[in-house]
Amino acid sequence: MIKRTVVFMLALTLVASGTLAWAAADEGRRGDRHAQRSQKFQQWLGLSDDQMTQIRAIKERDRGTHEQVGQALHKAQAELRQLALGGADEPTVQRKEAEVQQLLGQMVQQRTKSLQEIAPILTPEQREKMAQGGPRGHGRHGGRRAPSS
Repeated sequence: MIKRTVVFMLALTLVASGTLAWAAADEGRRGDRHAQRSQKFQQWLGLSDDQMTQIRAIKERDRGTHEQVGQALHKAQAELRQLALGGADEPTVQRKEAEVQQLLGQMVQQRTKSLQEIAPILTPEQREKMAQGGPRGHGRHGGRRAPSS
């Protein structure tokens, strides 16, 4: 049970990390990568400068909330790992799992709300393309993917 839970939480961490990368600040080296991703995103969807300005405003407005939930999630996941690896009793592990799941749910809700606000800015073609997923190389790990099985 605990092993399956840990594997599940690690998988969810990967999903959450993409959301955290999306909310990253434009500072230092991270800012350079963010600017590159932003430019690649604009080119991939064929966004106008006006569209990008509107999308950036939405992301900037939501950045603090995304970071706050992301930090809480990171902390809760670390605590869950410690509990699972440290042999904590099942009720304690389950409470921490519930906390992690609740924070992941908040992140999904925030991301969904942002996408719903971005949708009217996009053309139908851009919305369809965005719904299909990002360009190869867009995202935290620069397009590195696990081999297909």
